[in-house]
Amino acid sequence: MTTTCPLCESVRLGPSHPDHIAELAESWVRLGEHQGPRGWCVLVAKEHVEHLSEWAPARQAALFDDVRRVASAIRAAFPTSGRDGPPRINYECLGNVVPHVHWHVIPRHADDPRPRETVWTWPREALRGGLAPADRADLVLRLRATLERRS
Repeated sequence: MTTTCPLCESVRLGPSHPDHIAELAESWVRLGEHQGPRGWCVLVAKEHVEHLSEWAPARQAALFDDVRRVASAIRAAFPTSGRDGPPRINYECLGNVVPHVHWHVIPRHADDPRPRETVWTWPREALRGGLAPADRADLVLRLRATLERRS
């Protein structure tokens, strides 16, 4: 039985994905489903790969540069939301629930309800956040513009 990878399906949507922010060297950048930490982005590897170690070091470096660029854009988009300026960023490369390498780039703002814990411990409502669809769309545009200016 063959199962379809939901992240491969996301990749196939390309820029038509509703939360599309950008196409970078090795990844597609999407606004994360969860927006408790406003600006949470997910980078999905363009190619189906289950383990980062399957890629040559040059491709790994290019993917990590994508991650770096997105983190920089998030910090620029929220210059005063952290405790003393831009937010701190948490980075998670995952693939255990969906076996396709993807990175979560998660800003940690000053109003973070649990600043010393991983976001996965937050209550479900806090994790999801309360962004209205129009606010999500505005945030996508804001992050896209910030990422383009910082390229």
